[in-house]
Amino acid sequence: MNSKRPVIFVVGATASGKSDWALRLAEHFKGVIFNCDSIQVYQQLDIGAAKPSLEEQKRVPHYLLDYVAPPQEMTAGIYSRDFYEALEKIPENVPVFVVGGTGFYFMAIEKGMYPIIPVDPEVQKQVATELAKEGGPLRLHQELLAKDPEYGAKIHLRDHYRIGRALELIRSQGKSVTEIQDEFAKTQNQFPYPLLKLGPKWEKEALDARIARRTEIMLKMGLVDEVRKLLDQGLESWAPMSSVGYRETISYVKGEMSLEALELEIAKNTRQLAKKQRTWFQRDADIHWFAGGEEGYLAAFHVVEKFLNS
Repeated sequence: MNSKRPVIFVVGATASGKSDWALRLAEHFKGVIFNCDSIQVYQQLDIGAAKPSLEEQKRVPHYLLDYVAPPQEMTAGIYSRDFYEALEKIPENVPVFVVGGTGFYFMAIEKGMYPIIPVDPEVQKQVATELAKEGGPLRLHQELLAKDPEYGAKIHLRDHYRIGRALELIRSQGKSVTEIQDEFAKTQNQFPYPLLKLGPKWEKEALDARIARRTEIMLKMGLVDEVRKLLDQGLESWAPMSSVGYRETISYVKGEMSLEALELEIAKNTRQLAKKQRTWFQRDADIHWFAGGEEGYLAAFHVVEKFLNS
């Protein structure tokens, strides 16, 4: 095994079984699990976050799970810092399985955070005023195409936010968005450890069925009571409460829908979340995808075994 600690990303859509894969792999290869789900980092959000049970957490050491107390809020930048601080404490020969569906967090730890670029407030006002005028978006889109043809070609005329943001940067920085992105790409550090990326992948119909089943189980486990307790603490406006499963249950608790409608709404919005996650991860050609289920798991197991023995 490589002397530097090996890291395995276990990624995929919600309800795809990636947590179960990571748990079984970490248990067999005597590794640890790092959570990379932006809701599972929070305390008191258990059922709706599909957090591993206490029994599962005892089987394998878990990190970055259930550690952010309300009303604190997590960001990708803070998560990345916490990830590397925790990772440095893991012995070098112990495999680290990083599991979750929050693509932005995975990107933050693998490639670094895109810098926040300052924009002149006067330029910001000027662009907003021009956008609001009749024909403004078309004129600004044409300006963007003239000043940054490569980036402008990627932005749809109706995407007013990105048109405005691009021109704010161009006018404030005196360089194109393409130039800014190229400069950032050159400063990105390579991930400092041996890295393998894999995940389970299901056909849409099969994943939809898994989502429906998990939604049903969450409600039977007491999701409504979990949300009521959080609301009683005055946490309705806490950021993670707007995530899928929690925001719909808040509406139910307020009497805005029936229990049957709640189950359907959570399942529908979870399917939409899964679609976004699939789209995000499909852009990464380095991820090894395996069929969901036992056969796929066994194939993934052999790939992990080979990686750890290389």
